[in-house]
Amino acid sequence: MKPSSRRIRRALWLSAAAAAAAALIVPAATSSVAAQSASPSGTNSTAPGYPPPKGIYAPFTNCPLKDPLMHEVMATGIGSDGGGLAACVAGNATGGSIVIGTINTPVVQRVNVQFGIYIPPEDVNFFPSPAVAPLAGPSAILSTKPDLIPESLTTALGCPSSNATVENICQQAAANPADNQVFALAQQVGNLRDFGLFTWTQAVKFQLINPLLGSSCSIGTDAFPVVLHPQLMGTPGTTITVANDPVPTVHPDTTVLTLNDVNAVDTTFSAPGVTGCGPGGAKNIFVDEALDTSSGLPAASGVNSLTLNGSFALAVNFTSEDSSFTQPQDDASNLLAAFKASTNGEHSVKHFISMSQAQNLLGPHGFSPQG
Repeated sequence: MKPSSRRIRRALWLSAAAAAAAALIVPAATSSVAAQSASPSGTNSTAPGYPPPKGIYAPFTNCPLKDPLMHEVMATGIGSDGGGLAACVAGNATGGSIVIGTINTPVVQRVNVQFGIYIPPEDVNFFPSPAVAPLAGPSAILSTKPDLIPESLTTALGCPSSNATVENICQQAAANPADNQVFALAQQVGNLRDFGLFTWTQAVKFQLINPLLGSSCSIGTDAFPVVLHPQLMGTPGTTITVANDPVPTVHPDTTVLTLNDVNAVDTTFSAPGVTGCGPGGAKNIFVDEALDTSSGLPAASGVNSLTLNGSFALAVNFTSEDSSFTQPQDDASNLLAAFKASTNGEHSVKHFISMSQAQNLLGPHGFSPQG
């Protein structure tokens, strides 16, 4: 029942990939200019289908283990280079910054990310692998709290203005400090794509929130989003811990891997101009143009940048590649059973792995040592 070094290596690969994906979705939440509503758009009332897990599984509160996609099973020849696992990802970003055009916003609010990964047995091309959203859908992948754009609305509009509509907004914003603040709400456009070990693709849009800008003001749209391509990089403080299930005889081949203090970096994405801003929405093209001019939008690749720092965890089961068991095995069901059996009092020893050790284990797919 003891996992082979090959499967341990695969689990480490996935833990790194999980961190990368989690870090990716962070920018979708707060990377630009943040949110006003006290109820994040990433929060959804649809439950994951299991009670909140405890112990080493406590971070994984919204994994799609009830999604049929996570339960693909088949007979497998043990010992191949295939996949054969199900995993839950939970990520938390605690800081960083993003630059879009001339807007430079520190990321100060925590962002929580939850999604699942499955790799069918014998899938020799297991990356890029599917990323499965929580049962509530892609919007439930992330939850976050508001961040404030550093510059005021009057600054963003380049006030005063020779355009009557823009100048009217300028005067209202100057008269009321609350109306002179701009927030932004980042929203996912579709699901996570091209999920590789240390790179991925995430399409997002940023709704600019201010009562004077209307309800349809955004950077990016569903049709023309901001497309991020972050890369996971280690830092001098990066650590990796591995903890097996506290009762391995009952829940074998089940492991939680945690990466602390890693960066997600992207300096390649481009950003479109704003659209739909002002009380008349799409009719107020002059408001859009004023915001674009002061913010340097649209902004080509090389102008914008993303750096996010955080810790990310992955819970994985790979019983489907364990020759000690009759095959096929349903990894997602086995992981769910471990979640349901978990308690606050259970104890699991965490083993620390250095960055250099991780690079040796990961081989050519290892982290960049510093980001």
